[in-house]
Amino acid sequence: MKENDMVFGRNSILFQNMKFAVFVGMVMILIALTVSQSGMNEILITASLFSGIGNDAFLVISNVILFWVAYKKRCKSLFYMVLKVDAAVWTIVHLLKIIEFGDWALRPNGIPGGFPSGHTTHAFAMAFMLAVFYPRMSWLWYGSAVVISWSRIETSAHTGLQVTAGVVFGIGLAWFAVNNWLKQHDSFVLAERKMP
Repeated sequence: MKENDMVFGRNSILFQNMKFAVFVGMVMILIALTVSQSGMNEILITASLFSGIGNDAFLVISNVILFWVAYKKRCKSLFYMVLKVDAAVWTIVHLLKIIEFGDWALRPNGIPGGFPSGHTTHAFAMAFMLAVFYPRMSWLWYGSAVVISWSRIETSAHTGLQVTAGVVFGIGLAWFAVNNWLKQHDSFVLAERKMP
């Protein structure tokens, strides 16, 4: 395989992932801006599980999977890219949360620090990166991100606008990180798989 073919293949996979991410992101934004809380106790309990331990489990498992890829491929730079994305999400989200944007940035209960949803940002960033390396499992990665994002609205942790911002920041940040990482690592070959 020629180097130009490898670069085109990587760009094609990244582009396919971006298209799928934008599609799922748009679906989540539509859900976030149109669906209100159910008011049903059983659904609230389920949403609380996804918002808490479900989110934590997804982030730990996604990091372990990405670290495993880095270990298998003997690629320290991938390991560091994942750590940088984790740190960037945390830093950017927390810096934005301390800025007083106005009433629209408050959580539904009136407490400051609602904009953007950090759970959503991190879930979509991890889903994007996982889908780059395991595109056939994109439905699982993005499905998890959507459920985590929905749970933030159902539990009154965030408004639809705050979750929407999390979707955009998460996908954008992960795309930026992966795109730059791939440009610096021409020899890294991504799996030649089709997106669902």
